[in-house]
Amino acid sequence: MGKGGRMKILFLPNWKIEYCERTPTDKQPPDYYVNGNDYWFFRYFEGNPQVDVIDVSSFSWLENFERKGMRFYIWQALKAIPKLNKYDFVISHGMQSGVVVSLWRRFFKTRAKHIVFEIGSFNSASESGAALKLMQFASKSIDGIIYHTSRQKDYYAKCFPWIIDRSRFIRFGTDSEFFNCHRNTEMTFDDIDSSPYCICVGYSKRDWDTVVKAFELSGVNDLKLRLIGHVEDRYSGNPLIQQMPYVPVNELVSNIEGAKFAILPLKSFNYSYGQMTLLQQMALGKCVIASRVPSLVDYGTDRENIVFYDPENTEDLAKKIKLVNSDSEFRLEIGARAADFVMNECNEKTMAREIEDFINENT
Repeated sequence: MGKGGRMKILFLPNWKIEYCERTPTDKQPPDYYVNGNDYWFFRYFEGNPQVDVIDVSSFSWLENFERKGMRFYIWQALKAIPKLNKYDFVISHGMQSGVVVSLWRRFFKTRAKHIVFEIGSFNSASESGAALKLMQFASKSIDGIIYHTSRQKDYYAKCFPWIIDRSRFIRFGTDSEFFNCHRNTEMTFDDIDSSPYCICVGYSKRDWDTVVKAFELSGVNDLKLRLIGHVEDRYSGNPLIQQMPYVPVNELVSNIEGAKFAILPLKSFNYSYGQMTLLQQMALGKCVIASRVPSLVDYGTDRENIVFYDPENTEDLAKKIKLVNSDSEFRLEIGARAADFVMNECNEKTMAREIEDFINENT
């Protein structure tokens, strides 16, 4: 422990963050670190730990090699390793940010224990190959695993049985207060009129073909489909489909808030993805039509606070689009219960308290 018994934590996110002196208006809390302020969900820890953050920023040529070649962040690890004896815990968000530290600790004792937010089932739930062998070797030095998709445990039981007793399922939680504070901002599209639209948000790993085909199959001519985060020429021929690339979070909130409902099209993989997008839309009171995939089934009950469809099933999704679009009472009830679910159960504060309990058990 640090001075006065205050726990010291080194956090290694697998994304870039902005280090700044004041809170930016266009970023979510995980994407920035304000000097002197508590970072992200750690602000809810009762123990008030000292948390330092090293992100994945590197040299441009190395960043490209890390992302596409090695698929893990060696420069981040090289900056972290000399500091490991100054902290009680090092927490990696994803094995991309944890594998080098884990390998180091297989050979060298450190003061810091190592906890990993294991979001990707180590190597996208691979059950063979050299990458699996490397992850199995590295994982034996990890002191604790936190995962956000309960079905990942089945994969651990098969390929990483030694981590079962060191792992815990904790649902991801979003900050409903943050999204409510960013509501009612200006819309992004200059030509927006009163035309209703549904929204589909994502920057990677979205089943765009299924959502576009299902929207066209549904035959809803009184509605537009707005794709945010993805632009393809082959979708531009339909006047009911609007496309735009990445937008800042305040504009994203505005677009979600103005939507009639949301669609989250995912393919079925046994690891965590899509949860942040889902919970953001639920927090804003949207009825979300989402794939019934392992990463989402822990985050909603069908026709209670979410509407599930069978993944990659164009006909089923088209049917759900027609239902949600036409039944306003059903749509609004789902959205209201979704917002309550995030506010009362699946929020950042609840997640933080469960994470803190798990860390304290490993002290």
